Amino acid sequence: MAADFLTELISSLGVNFANPVALAINIILSTIIGGIILLIIVEIIGKHYSENIKPLNAFLVVLVINIINLPIVFGLISSFLSFIPFLGVILPVLIWIILVKMFFKEMSFAHALIVGVVGWVVTLFVIPYIVGMVMGFLPAMG
Repeated sequence: MAADFLTELISSLGVNFANPVALAINIILSTIIGGIILLIIVEIIGKHYSENIKPLNAFLVVLVINIINLPIVFGLISSFLSFIPFLGVILPVLIWIILVKMFFKEMSFAHALIVGVVGWVVTLFVIPYIVGMVMGFLPAMG
């Protein structure tokens, strides 16, 4: 009875735990690709404003955001904040801005705001497209 409820809950969240290898490969690929793209964005802003940037932090930011964006984690966070209107748009942007400022402490808040918004837009449009292209070159996991 409880196992059926848990199975239905996990399947309704949209996470495919039936194939955890594919999920892990997707997270690893999106972290690598997203980290490279974020590193390029941060380096451009860092060079323009003479800020010293650690390249490893770009990959850590994207990895943490990929883990937060899993439907289980994001659903849990958004359930606590369900009273906020437009939460589906506001929360990911805030997560990006906060994590960029946390991992790149030397970056000013205005630059973290710019990188957070650009990173969120890139996460929506560019990274899934590139990950889909790269996944086409990998053998099927099913």
